[in-house]
Amino acid sequence: MEALFVLLGLAVLALPIAVIALIVSHLTLRRETKELRASVAELRHRMTLQTPPERPIAPAQPSPEALAAENVVALSPAPKAEAKTEAPQPVWDGPRVIKPPKPEPQSVVFNSQRFKALGTWLRENWFYVVAAFSLALSGIFLVQYGIETGLLTPRARIGAALGFGLLLIGAGEWIRRRFGDDAASATAYLPSVLSGAGLVSLMGAILSARLLYDLIAPGPAFAALFAITLLGLVLGWMHGALLAAIGLIGGFAAPFLVGGQSDTPEWLYAYFALLTALGLGIDSLRRWAWISALALIGGAASGLTLALLLPSDGSVAAFAAYVAGLVVLAVLIPARALVPDHQGPNTIEAITQSVLRVKGRSWPIFPARLSLPTLLFACVMLVLTASQSALHFWISLSLLSGLTLLFTYWAKPAPALQDHALFSALALLVLIALPDAGAAVRIAMNATLAAQEGQTEVRMLWDISLILCAATLVGIGAAWHSLRAPEFNGFWAGGAVLVPPLAGLALELSWRPVSLIGAWPWAFHALALAALMTWLATCYAAADAKDKTRPAIAAISALACLAFALSVVLFDAALTLALAATVAAAAALDRRFDLPLMGGYISAGIIALGVRLVFDPGLDWAVSAPILQMLAGYGGTLLALIGAYWLLEPIERPRSKVFVESAILSVGGMTLSLTLYQIFDTLVGRGVDSLHWEFGLHATIWIGLTLTQLIRLQLGGAMAWLRIALAALYALFGLGALGSGLILANPLIDFQNIAGIALFNTLIPAYLLPALALGAGAYFLKTQPLWIRLVLAVLGGATLVIWIGLSLRHGFRGSDQMLWQYGTTQPELYSYTLALLLAGAALFYQALACNSDHLRRAGVALIALAVAKVFLIDISGLQGLVRVFSFMFLGLSLAGLAWLNRWVQLRSGPPQQPPSEPDTAPEPVPEPDRV
Repeated sequence: MEALFVLLGLAVLALPIAVIALIVSHLTLRRETKELRASVAELRHRMTLQTPPERPIAPAQPSPEALAAENVVALSPAPKAEAKTEAPQPVWDGPRVIKPPKPEPQSVVFNSQRFKALGTWLRENWFYVVAAFSLALSGIFLVQYGIETGLLTPRARIGAALGFGLLLIGAGEWIRRRFGDDAASATAYLPSVLSGAGLVSLMGAILSARLLYDLIAPGPAFAALFAITLLGLVLGWMHGALLAAIGLIGGFAAPFLVGGQSDTPEWLYAYFALLTALGLGIDSLRRWAWISALALIGGAASGLTLALLLPSDGSVAAFAAYVAGLVVLAVLIPARALVPDHQGPNTIEAITQSVLRVKGRSWPIFPARLSLPTLLFACVMLVLTASQSALHFWISLSLLSGLTLLFTYWAKPAPALQDHALFSALALLVLIALPDAGAAVRIAMNATLAAQEGQTEVRMLWDISLILCAATLVGIGAAWHSLRAPEFNGFWAGGAVLVPPLAGLALELSWRPVSLIGAWPWAFHALALAALMTWLATCYAAADAKDKTRPAIAAISALACLAFALSVVLFDAALTLALAATVAAAAALDRRFDLPLMGGYISAGIIALGVRLVFDPGLDWAVSAPILQMLAGYGGTLLALIGAYWLLEPIERPRSKVFVESAILSVGGMTLSLTLYQIFDTLVGRGVDSLHWEFGLHATIWIGLTLTQLIRLQLGGAMAWLRIALAALYALFGLGALGSGLILANPLIDFQNIAGIALFNTLIPAYLLPALALGAGAYFLKTQPLWIRLVLAVLGGATLVIWIGLSLRHGFRGSDQMLWQYGTTQPELYSYTLALLLAGAALFYQALACNSDHLRRAGVALIALAVAKVFLIDISGLQGLVRVFSFMFLGLSLAGLAWLNRWVQLRSGPPQQPPSEPDTAPEPVPEPDRV
């Protein structure tokens, strides 16, 4: 019975060979039939024309299937110079009728034409692929069959698999030498199929000997696999890409097909790295391109699969080192040198040129496009595996910083690899910023702190320092590169001044170092970075005589680190003052050393000040903090901004001046409003009956912020839409607060406790300050469209009129009888008319002073409103002599204002030209406005 099983196994092994033999004979017969039919058709054509052929009969044109197979260059085996079979001699050397397709540029490896050609080849020759996999699996199943039946000893099983693999390789070589392996032979691709399957069988046998039976130690097993890899390298280099592809795919799949258990499976990563190097080495000699991609994809997929199947600490650590090694292999082997020399543009440069549609742009060479995805894969894997344990975090941190330094120093002669350090540096920052990545390290630090609690001697925890040191080393390396390399020095200088501070910011957001090592030690870390950036600024200033870009960005980074250190040890008002001081320091540096890029820090510092003054700690802190602290925070910031504007005044910095000027206006308005808020809160107190002045002060602050954004709109640029959106949002808050004060907290509608005497009370912050803020916007925003200024003027004028009316009513009735249902007295009613007339006269005077026709028209409108009030309201409310003197005063006032209106109109209008001819009638003079 066992012999029957053996015969059945041999029959199964022989079945793929029999199928291949039948396929070969069928292809040979079909080819000869086509050639015969073509020859007969040519003879019939000659006989029909009755012209003897002047030339020998041409061979039959190749079939479309053969042309498709020839177009797949990567799958065609190399021609054999030592082949004993002689190729058929052509009988006609004339031009071919069917021209081969135009070859693609070498830099384009994967495109639609190549995939289409590959699909055509697979459609016509799929049986070769199936046969290769069938033969490769047969060697592995031979070992498994011996295990299941127990017929052979382990050594015999391994020997049978090795013998089967060598038999396949020998058969492939015999067929290649006897019948050939080029596209014109009937046995095309068959030797590659047999040799590739033999290589897989050999690899499976060695892996079985190591993993299943423990017959050999890891060292000899790896040496044997290395020998098989070298054999595959030689065979693939000599006989074509198909053999290399079969060997690579089978080699990567063999460990998962063998199965079994092992105490040290981590050495398989070395095996996968060896296979990847095999594929890259073949491609570095033959330049098939897709073999390199196949090798890296197979290596990445196999290593990831093994890490998922064996999620032990040792396996994950080995996987982290493995993916970093793949990056080195992807860069080193295609270059065939210890130092890469990849020329051409890098990926970021090529994408930028493509977006900007630069003429003559080109993509990076294929080795550069091969190494970048490998690096990205490694970065993602290192970030993901860092959360397994504290050990894995330190491994990932070390490998990411090491890769960044490697590409900083090692890839210096390779322009196409200049952007690789950027991606590994970004991965390093992401690793530091992710809360889960360093959770195990933080847990260990907290446990150490808990153990040290109550002890007299406490040791310093160096984990935070080591993390920041890793990022600092990356920054120093980038600085060295920027000082040594003439190309991309701005890019490297930016990395030098950005990576360490960003790492510190990431630590602050995710790790909270103050709770781990204390505020002052963490602040000293930031001060050390500030000192480093200052030293870099001096180095860049010494190296750059004319261009001040690099010294400026280093100085900006130093100021940012200084501000960060102050933010650690200072709180609320002190921190705000420190930020304002750095803005003034940036202005002083710009004036002293002519550093235009300081304007960027000034703008960023003002934005940061705005966030602190408005949001964090913001207005909520300002209204409840002691008044001296509030004045120190807001008033001190205002003084620092005024000093910055004074420093910038002599130099040409229009953008910085606009930022500082708008900030002075907004901070000044907030300081005044908050001061009044604190005063009224102290004197009156806050409550439901004091909402009018609270709404008014809030409206004043938000209106001031709206005007700030409208002033900055004149800078234009990409931030214009953001400023418009902020202005709209702030205006919504400001008008909402003002509307609430006019409707919900209006003393005429709801009782409000108006503190103070007539004209000097809480109605001033409630309505006068918002009216003045709106009027200031209408006056100062001369660069904005006219409709914006008109809207501001109308809103400000209406609010001013309401303040005047409420102030008059408060003067006549007091705070207790402000509600409208209490009615009005005759003097109060007449005072409103008088106020309207005086306001109209004031507008007339201002129109004369400013030569403004709009103000004159506004004055006319107020006077018309006063007239309407007299004839519609006062005529029924006034009695006796009050009515008489009211209309008498109204008439005299209107007469005087009519004369003033006519005078202003004549002064503001254009002078009349004399008539050109005596007999021509003069143009009619327009009549003055009738009031």
